[in-house]
Amino acid sequence: MAGRLVTYSWRFFVIAVFLCSGQVFSKGVMPEKEEELFEMSIEQLMEIEVVSTATLTEAKPRLVPAAVTTITEEQIQASGARSMFELLDIYVPNLQWIRHHWESDHLGLRGIINDRDDKYLILVNGRVMNERTHYGAMSERDLVLLKDIHHIDIVRGPGSSLYGPGAVSMVINIITYNAETFQGTEITGRLGAVEEFYSGEVKHGHKFKDGDGGIFTYFGVADYWGADKHNAPQIFPFNFPSGSQAGEPYIGGGLYPLMNNDQEAHRDLPPLKLYTEITKGNWDIWMRYTRGGQEGVWDIQDLATDPWGWAGAPGSAVSLNPNTYGYQQATGYVGYKKELNEKTSLDMAFSYDMFDFERYAENRIRDAYREDEYYAKILLRWQPSERHKIAFGGEYSHQDLGLRSLGWPDAYARSSVWSPQSWVVINPMPCWSTNMYSLLGEHQWTISDKWTTFLGARLDDHTYCDWMFSPRAAVVYTPSKKDTFKVMWAKSVRANFEEEMRNQADSGGGCSNPEKLGSIEFRYERQHSKNLDFAMSVFVHYSLELISWNQQGEGGSSTGVGTQKDYGVELEASYHTEDTRLMISHGYTKLYDFELEQGQSTLVTAKPYGYGDDLANWSNHITKLTAQHKLNDRWTLDASLRIYWGFPGMDDWNKYSQGPRPDPVIEEGWERAYRGNFYLNLGLQYKPSKDLTVGITGYNLLGMFNRDFNKRNYYGSYGDYRCHAAAVGVSVTYRF
Repeated sequence: MAGRLVTYSWRFFVIAVFLCSGQVFSKGVMPEKEEELFEMSIEQLMEIEVVSTATLTEAKPRLVPAAVTTITEEQIQASGARSMFELLDIYVPNLQWIRHHWESDHLGLRGIINDRDDKYLILVNGRVMNERTHYGAMSERDLVLLKDIHHIDIVRGPGSSLYGPGAVSMVINIITYNAETFQGTEITGRLGAVEEFYSGEVKHGHKFKDGDGGIFTYFGVADYWGADKHNAPQIFPFNFPSGSQAGEPYIGGGLYPLMNNDQEAHRDLPPLKLYTEITKGNWDIWMRYTRGGQEGVWDIQDLATDPWGWAGAPGSAVSLNPNTYGYQQATGYVGYKKELNEKTSLDMAFSYDMFDFERYAENRIRDAYREDEYYAKILLRWQPSERHKIAFGGEYSHQDLGLRSLGWPDAYARSSVWSPQSWVVINPMPCWSTNMYSLLGEHQWTISDKWTTFLGARLDDHTYCDWMFSPRAAVVYTPSKKDTFKVMWAKSVRANFEEEMRNQADSGGGCSNPEKLGSIEFRYERQHSKNLDFAMSVFVHYSLELISWNQQGEGGSSTGVGTQKDYGVELEASYHTEDTRLMISHGYTKLYDFELEQGQSTLVTAKPYGYGDDLANWSNHITKLTAQHKLNDRWTLDASLRIYWGFPGMDDWNKYSQGPRPDPVIEEGWERAYRGNFYLNLGLQYKPSKDLTVGITGYNLLGMFNRDFNKRNYYGSYGDYRCHAAAVGVSVTYRF
């Protein structure tokens, strides 16, 4: 049982990566059956070499040159998470989740968070799923449908040397079930009260009779109504005058009568997920479709009249429809892996991806378009000697952009052209295409039993961007079986959004400069005993040449605004026995400099304007605790607590933004938005038989005593926030 409960355990990490990647063992014990993996000792498993999310070459798990968090299938079940936002927020150290009025919610790591989610990549089975035209990582994150996921690897830190432009702050790799990891049929039904939702999921896995491959298929559908304005209130720090959109004067607790439900599905369309994978011999073929999106809450400027906002003259406020975004994504993938000999293997893949995006804000369609990508990859792994491993290859990506939306085909819109005074459908978006050619490689050198080095790099050439170079170097020292020391240096890059690069080229600005992150990280890991593990990461230099929203110019745009410099520490500990698991982490991130480019503006911090020295959209300290205790063979208790200790940088930003206003939006003495956030979940699982599991989870329970404990702030906000509802959810899973 201990192996099933251990978080971050080498045991599950190795087994999960091996089963889902289809990689062969290159060294160590060679099990004849998969069941033998679960019977191996930790020491035996640590000798197995696999290709992880954070390497191109095969390596022992303790040698992987990165801080990697693995969220297992057991943890997903135990958390009761209603989205990947919530799941990652529970388990990943120093990761934060924040709302946005005009875009999707955001995830950030180590102080790097933006007005769009362009600083990290979301992968499914190693295939990048990001939208490229306007936003970045969008799909998968909001869906309540999670039962197709076997585990998730999160590489905390830069990863562009492996996965290309966009892997600036982290890589999130979703590993699905397949015929090797799931056989039989399973049905799951879930429902939530207060934050109301209903979902049904079914999956089936079948191995072929000859044992060579099989088929896995999954289908999930949901109906997500969310929590109403009374259980999830929107709090504004503003005394709205008569004639404004709010309708009546109030400070803080007032509620606009037509406010949407919190987390409500986009256009009331049922979220969907379909997935099918066939493996046979060296072939791996899968197809995936997702549909999602959510509604949001208006910004103060949309609700208030002049001089606070642009809602119209007093007495003539415009009736607002909810801001909302939605997407649908369809992906096909064909992979082929071949062992050429004992020392050489070849990976090849071809994939097609369709991403359809739509966004409605401020009573108009702001975006409605589709992008298609055709992608190919070839990678050769070669072990010329016992101490050296080499991987090298190339990738090609062709993007067809500005295609007509399938969701809103008559609304053909371009997001980068807008005006606050214009309440009309945006200008038509042209069609165009881009190409990106990539070369990548990694060399692993086992200098001795105690010293190992990794040297890797990637070179990307994009139609509208200068050459992008992403190197990585790491040294790993293992003085004992318990202790591991890692020193890692990397530079990650990101090209600007396709729409922004096209605009720059059309206006005669030439090629776009990429965003760059330079990082130095030290990491220490200790397996203190069979029950206790420690880890510490220190990133002493995070220097980001930031591309972000810049309000300068007509309407604003996403451009290079300056250089953000951070440092920080992450502490982790895990204690586990046969019946109990405890995990705690604490992350601290501090801005030590921000060099604003001349003539630019930023929402990231008020430091360049002389107000404080903190990040505006970040809690410097964040603590996370999860616990699980098995009461007996049938009953299990689960708990999670997340604490964002406060937002001093947001307070500084709002003092700066209100400084020159004769009529400030934020009431004098407003402090509630800048205090800490506290999210407590408690769960109970009951397993009356080996095939049936029933679970109940209470979410954000501290909100029953004070709703402000459950608040979640907005990116670039004027001190407003919305509280998550204290809610309950029930799940029933039956396996045939």
